[in-house]
Amino acid sequence: MELKGDEMVEVEYKNVTKKYDDDSEAVKELNLKIKDEEFLVLLGPSGCGKSTTLRMLAGLEEVTEGDIEIDGMKINHLPPGARGLGMVFQSYALYPHMSVSENLSFGLRMAKGDDKLNDQEIKLRVREAAEMLELLDYLDNKPKELSGGQRQRVALGRALVRRPKVLLMDEPLSNLDAELRHQMRNEIRRLHDELGTTTIYVTHDQIEAMTLADRVAIMDKGVLQQHAPPLEAYNNPSNDFVKSFLCKHIDDLVDTANSLFSKE
Repeated sequence: MELKGDEMVEVEYKNVTKKYDDDSEAVKELNLKIKDEEFLVLLGPSGCGKSTTLRMLAGLEEVTEGDIEIDGMKINHLPPGARGLGMVFQSYALYPHMSVSENLSFGLRMAKGDDKLNDQEIKLRVREAAEMLELLDYLDNKPKELSGGQRQRVALGRALVRRPKVLLMDEPLSNLDAELRHQMRNEIRRLHDELGTTTIYVTHDQIEAMTLADRVAIMDKGVLQQHAPPLEAYNNPSNDFVKSFLCKHIDDLVDTANSLFSKE
């Protein structure tokens, strides 16, 4: 499948701070590098700055201080559409009056200039994405006729057909039940292994982090606490916050595992 561009893609946050008008800091002096083809999970409690970190990269929040670079090029002042990114939100953001096929192709049809594709190329990309995401039988359906998992697949496919340099995902599975989350985690990891698109994924769910991440970046109060492979963070937490945050959610891990795998 050719749903990824050919170039290597690295992302780097260089001393990035996000301040609001009341002088509160959502992100403080963040230094973080995401390697080519890496699946990085931004993990932490609600309000820790992980979504703001993602939104600054996407161009949906302004950077107050510091630089964000994609392959060494500063992107702070580029408009969102010029950054070569694909985004998947928890709300799916599908157009209810459009079919699955029309939703998948919408971004491609809106492209202008050098990015504009002919109808044949658009159809080819939509078919590739639909085949990969097992949506071929639903291309004529409207979103309301789909299950939650299928709607999430459409949202993912809509991002992938644009062949983004970097795929950004903000709590994409939070609206699904435990069994569907389990299925979609496996699906997302399979797609990443197949496509190799550099991916940054925001969640507070440690099962998602453990299942998906090559490395996790654990945040608290806008500050990066640890950046490591998941098992290293669990086995060697860098400080008391990381240790207590990970231990505090062990019960959640056990409960979810039991709900998925235990049989009465």
